[in-house]
Amino acid sequence: MNLRSLRLFFLILIEYLKRNIYWVLGFFAVVCIFSFLQFKFNLIHAPNVIKIGIIGTYQQHDLPQELTRLISEGLTTASEEGKIMPVLVSGWEVNNDATQYKFKLKDNLKWSDNTQISSSDLDFAIPNTVVSFPEKGIIQFNLKESYSPFPSLLVKPVFKKGTLLGTGPYKVQKVEKSRIFITKITLSPIDPKLPGIIIRFYPSEKVAVTGFNLGEVQAIFGLSSPTAFAGNSQVALKQKPDYSKIVTILFQAEDPLLQNRSLRQALAYQLPQIPNEEIANNPYPPKLWAYNSSSKKYFSNPGEAQDALKRAKSNISQEKLKSEIILTTTPNLSEVGKIAVDAWKGLGFDAKLRVESGIAQNFQALLITQSIPVDPDQYFLWHATQTKTNLTKYNSKRADKDLEDGRKIISEDERREAYFDFQKTLLEDTPAVFLYFPKYNIAYLKKTEPLLSLVLGVRN
Repeated sequence: MNLRSLRLFFLILIEYLKRNIYWVLGFFAVVCIFSFLQFKFNLIHAPNVIKIGIIGTYQQHDLPQELTRLISEGLTTASEEGKIMPVLVSGWEVNNDATQYKFKLKDNLKWSDNTQISSSDLDFAIPNTVVSFPEKGIIQFNLKESYSPFPSLLVKPVFKKGTLLGTGPYKVQKVEKSRIFITKITLSPIDPKLPGIIIRFYPSEKVAVTGFNLGEVQAIFGLSSPTAFAGNSQVALKQKPDYSKIVTILFQAEDPLLQNRSLRQALAYQLPQIPNEEIANNPYPPKLWAYNSSSKKYFSNPGEAQDALKRAKSNISQEKLKSEIILTTTPNLSEVGKIAVDAWKGLGFDAKLRVESGIAQNFQALLITQSIPVDPDQYFLWHATQTKTNLTKYNSKRADKDLEDGRKIISEDERREAYFDFQKTLLEDTPAVFLYFPKYNIAYLKKTEPLLSLVLGVRN
């Protein structure tokens, strides 16, 4: 093209732009807006990437299981029955009083970057425990006191010291933070058949739902109330019982009214089963190896409730029986609280519901979701010495003895015996009513189901 032709081309182009200036400016504005939205919300993403939202604020040392299970494994794992099995170790030895454990790493283990795993790469922060590496591939734990459930503490994923490098099917590609809290993590798969994953963290459920509606994420893990998407035909829901948590009503053992065991039993018998929830009626999940299926059962038994109330009346004055029973809970459990309070009113009590934004420090009865360990050892929840975590102030010498024996005995059969007796004692004393195991909810766009199924299939 010669100079004359080039000049003529630019003259024609300038004239065209003058005549169509509004169209050109409009197109430029659309491109700028879309570019901003793409940068901010990643509206168009690679087809083999799933964007997940997780509710909560986290730092590198306390990342949630939904994420850590994708990037690493533990030395051990727990079966559905709560039995502890080796994963990164070939096995372990324990001394007679359960104060020393030696774990042997499997041969030729590698991190996700294909480097060899050495026992000295690992870092464990376990209270009252000294960790050493007496031989290559051997990790020794010396405990201050006997603790037979110790292998259950090692189900948490391990990482190379000071990093997020693990042994799982994904490795961390990028971490974004706001001050000390992680806001976004990008994971890349080791196996190219797996999708990439972008995980965003939201401080509250409300903010997470907003992020979902804006297209920031295609799925939200761990919703307590999926009703925000009711009626949305593009959104699907997966639910499964979460046996690591239990919804419970705790009775304050030192309360002038509720210190009467028969009265607590009456309240427990009067409660109905919560609709659409998996009943607990026991501090342990039904598949746990120490679960006692013949232990005392409550719920929806008005006849037993009346009998227990009659026994209570023989030890409680009429004036005291007329006093209030206040059930305290948080907003997300308020509907369950209403069911409980209405049931107690039906028994003749002046029952009231109090809803507070945080966990109440002082209460008469408390409706709460509690975390429970994979092992049947619930010493920290029920032993009389555990004043910070035994919220009911429950004090039973028999239950204490069972809990003490359960964490010292190595034999599973003998431990089962101790925990059977613990359940019998606890449920007879009724310092709490174990309502149900809450559901773990995942809301997601239906069009992402193939990718999400691959992600959920990893280590499930």
